[in-house]
This record gives sequence, structure tokens and C-alpha cells, in this order.
Amino acid sequence: MARNAFIAGTGLYAPQRVMDNKEAGEIVGEDISEFMEALGIHKRCIMAEEQSTTDLAVRAGEKALEDAGLRAEDLDLLILSTDTPDIISPQSSAAVAGELGMRWDSTFFDINSSCTGFVAAAEVGASMIRSGSMDNVLVIAVYGMTRFAAMERSKFFALFSDGAGACVLQAGEEDRGYITSHFIGDGNHWDSLGVYVGGTRFPATGDRLEGRGEIAPGLTFFRRELINRNPDYWPIIIEKALDKVQLKKEDIDCYIFTQINIQGIRQTCENLGIPMEKTHNIMGEYGYTGNACIIMALDDARRKGKVKEGDLVALTASGVGYTMSTIIFRL
Repeated sequence: MARNAFIAGTGLYAPQRVMDNKEAGEIVGEDISEFMEALGIHKRCIMAEEQSTTDLAVRAGEKALEDAGLRAEDLDLLILSTDTPDIISPQSSAAVAGELGMRWDSTFFDINSSCTGFVAAAEVGASMIRSGSMDNVLVIAVYGMTRFAAMERSKFFALFSDGAGACVLQAGEEDRGYITSHFIGDGNHWDSLGVYVGGTRFPATGDRLEGRGEIAPGLTFFRRELINRNPDYWPIIIEKALDKVQLKKEDIDCYIFTQINIQGIRQTCENLGIPMEKTHNIMGEYGYTGNACIIMALDDARRKGKVKEGDLVALTASGVGYTMSTIIFRL
């Protein structure tokens, strides 16, 4: 049997500070309950003032390692997926690796693919295991967007939440693990929504940091365009991935989608011809945690018995940029 990468353990961490829709509405300055309830979001988690992306990532990573029965010293590689890093350089994975206690001859790097980041990181990790270059890979997806999203700007920014999820990918020859994936992207939409100030295109000058520049600091609409292709495009990329391995959509035991809009997930299920019962959703409890939401939802599904060993799971994500991806594992 060919060498493969399987999910040996998962973990989830959400900050203790929880804000419901009523409190968020008071910050925004209007009642946002109806808007948020329509999305399926009841509350959000906010990192403490003394916390950072690294702190959230370490907590989730430790839980995944414990679940896999491994120590940080056993890891060959850490892949950190985030678009809310502690700092621009060096990579945030360096601090996470140090905090976890990874050995000196292991390695680490960051991946930034906006809200599709976990799927991209899992694909890279699985590929490196399947190639034979790594045996134990920790993939952590972490989101600290509340540090960049000024909630008082509009009710839209109140959907963002902080959190981290992680999984341990391990080499094995069992009849489970990585099955297939499919990725698409449209770079013409890079300038719709994002954090633009602070890089080389829009350096963090005094005017920009104080909001006097042509673009505001933090998360902002640049061209003010939101793309809602999910219900139409998610079924397409899932079916393309399934076709690669001669599987049918009915073969998937659980579908997990980007946790931003329950109505979009419901419409996707209708378009796919599958029941909502085949999905697992956590946005009601955790809010929208960007690239971390996919692996957070998988961990939650495992803990609640929604998925079990041997099940086929399809993890499908979308992100600004614009990217979309799906990856399929047999647990």
C-alpha cells in the first residue's frame, strides 16, 4: 500500500472572551441581531489584550499533539496558516515552533492564502509526507482578525472572531488519509477586501495609520466588492475533486464549508443535492474565524461524534484574493 498522510489528531482553541450580538450591536451603534442571526452567528470570541496570533496557535497545536499522542519534539515540520500574523517578518511560525518546543533540526514556515489557508496548508503538508520528506507535520490555522477589524465601522465587521485549529498529519500506509483536492483562484479581485496598509504597496506612513491616507488601516474595503460565488462554485470544485478519484458526492460522510453564512451553506447543499445533516457548522458558537474555521469545525465534529474513523470528509473553503479550494480525507 502506498505511503499516505492521515489525520492523527486535531485541536481547537477559542479565546475566553465571548461577545454576543447584543453587545456587538452596542459597539456598532445599531441592532445587528437580525443580520447576524440570518448568517447563523450568535456570538464571537475576542482574544485578550495580552494575547497574539502565536498564543492562539500554540494552544490549538498543543491540543492536536495531545490528541495524536505526540510531543512537539516528534514533529518534523510546522506549517502555520494565517493572514493575521504577529509581525510581517520573521514568520510567525518561528515563534510558535519556539513556544511549542520543537527540536532544533525540525523546520517551519507560514502560508497565507487568506481564508482558504488551512486547505492549502493541509495540501502542502500531506504532499510532503507522501513524498517521503516528512513523517510528522503539524498544521495550524489561526485567525486574529478582531485586531484588524474596527467593529464600530459597520455591522459587517462584527462577524469576525478569533480562534485557532490544528491537525497532526502523520505518515502511514493505512487505507485512510489524504484522498484528493482541487483549487481555483481569480487574482483580479485582490483589491476588494483585505488588510492593505503595512506592506510595500501601501507602507504604514503616519497619514495612513491615522486614517488620512487613500486607504484606511486594518481590515477595509478597497474596491468595495464582495463576491458571493460559494453556492454556485463550491459544488463545482467538490465534484471536480471527486471526479479525480471516481467518488460520488453521496460517498462523502460530512461536508465542512467556510463558516461565514449558514444560508449560503444551505443553498450549496441544495445545489449539491445533499441534506444539511451532512454538514457540520460552528459559526453560531464561534463566529467567523476565517482560515481557522475549517479545522475548528472538523475538531468540533470529531468531539461531538458527528464524524468517526473511516469517514470521508470534504473540507471546502473560500477566501478573498479570490481563492477557493477543497480537500478530501478519509479519517
